[in-house]
Amino acid sequence: MARIGVDRPGLWRLDHALPAAGLGLVALGVTVWPPAQALAWAAFGLGFFGWVAEADGFALPRRGWVPIRTYGCWETPLAFTVRHRGTLWLFSRKEDPDRGGWSNEYVVRERADGAFLDPRSELPLAPGSGWSLRGRAPVVDLRFEHHERVSYVSRGSLESALARTDPVPRPLSAGAGG
Repeated sequence: MARIGVDRPGLWRLDHALPAAGLGLVALGVTVWPPAQALAWAAFGLGFFGWVAEADGFALPRRGWVPIRTYGCWETPLAFTVRHRGTLWLFSRKEDPDRGGWSNEYVVRERADGAFLDPRSELPLAPGSGWSLRGRAPVVDLRFEHHERVSYVSRGSLESALARTDPVPRPLSAGAGG
């Protein structure tokens, strides 16, 4: 599991709620109410199966977080796809030849038909791939969380990044005046 910063203690508590509840119920079952031990083992089992699911790459529903498929295994992915409101979105960064390293902006593309794309094997996009250019979004606007083999983006940061995408200037078509 990735480090969770001090700014997100609620997510840390959520991730550890089932094991903590299991420990509390074991203590309750040993001292006061023996049937609580059955609930303790159920809490331990659910926590374990949730961990196994994420270790196998299955995204669990998390309040306020949307699962993403990433390319690049750093805290901030080089590219990722996300399904949001019936549309498949592709966020990708390019190399910055002037400064070196990666760009500070994601190029945002959308595909309304929602056809699947795995950024790990299908980037760069082929011409005529069906992706329409939506704009650009600053990398710092998005918050990511990584658990085992699953990554998430904060729903609030995703929605605000999509709302603030700078429209990419489109080239003038041939024969257009101006």
